[in-house]
Amino acid sequence: MILFNPPDDDLLIRKYETISLYQIGRSNISELSEFVFKMYSFHYLKKYQWSSSIRELESMRQSDMDHFDESVYFGFRNSKQELLGTIKATKRTENIIFPIEYEFDIDIEKTIEKENLRVDEVWHLGRLAIDSNLLRLQNTSIQSKRMLQLLLIHSLSVINHQPNNLMIAESDVLIHKTFQDLGLDMQIIGDRKNCLGSPTYPVILKFENMDKWLDENSMQEKSLIEVFL
Repeated sequence: MILFNPPDDDLLIRKYETISLYQIGRSNISELSEFVFKMYSFHYLKKYQWSSSIRELESMRQSDMDHFDESVYFGFRNSKQELLGTIKATKRTENIIFPIEYEFDIDIEKTIEKENLRVDEVWHLGRLAIDSNLLRLQNTSIQSKRMLQLLLIHSLSVINHQPNNLMIAESDVLIHKTFQDLGLDMQIIGDRKNCLGSPTYPVILKFENMDKWLDENSMQEKSLIEVFL
């Protein structure tokens, strides 16, 4: 059972200098999908010469709407209410299948058994995107790496709301290295494949590693999750 009530409108979580973090509401999910697609298109065309299509945008938008009731979406906004960075945590149910399963052919139950894990809930982390160019124009000391850390703190706090929860994700190779630089030990569990134009790993993050990272990074940030759980 989901422990939060997804809002219809954006819910302010906390202000950070001149920018603010929100839980994104149902009315703005399409905006979030378009922001993420725009960021993916920009970065992956530049890095990998990937040409995006409107079909992929529509697929992302539909997926975000379908997952809304089982998800928490976060977004940083500036004073003009423009999105600067986003992330999404979604609880796995029998009706939800993630790319790590159908794109990478990963059997989550077999992975749990192989790793000898006790798992109560499986959560997927996705829709991570940051507009570094727009962020640099804001009057704030928060840079992309700090924003990524804050997005991870809040989203992983949702996933980590009880012991024995497991995080799964599809991680771009460069983002995976950034996760490692931040001290977040996301374990690669399969072969690398191209996903939305980007070389991508299927990864998991075990509860004990997630819990340790959250404790080390910011206890006060972790406690803020109680506002909307």
